This record gives sequence, structure tokens and C-alpha cells, in this order.
Amino acid sequence: MKRCISCGRMVTEFVEFPCPDCKEKIARCNYCRENKNAYKCKCGFEGP
Repeated sequence: MKRCISCGRMVTEFVEFPCPDCKEKIARCNYCRENKNAYKCKCGFEGP
């Protein structure tokens, strides 16, 4: 299980990808990804 960076929920179905700036792994649940919910990485990078 991972925590979604957008909604904060613990999820089992997620997509994981590196932050475009710092390469930190970002996990987003399918719901937030499909609805283009905003997220913010630890380094400050923000994405849809």
C-alpha cells in the first residue's frame, strides 16, 4: 500500500512515477489521476 500524494489516502491501486524536478517517487491513486487532482512534491514541484 502507498499513500496518494493528492488525497492522502492509503491505496492499493496507484500509479508511481518520478517527480520531474527531483526524481522522488510520487504515488497517485487512480481516482486523483483520472480527475487530474493537483499534487505537490516535497521539492515544491506542483502538477495536475
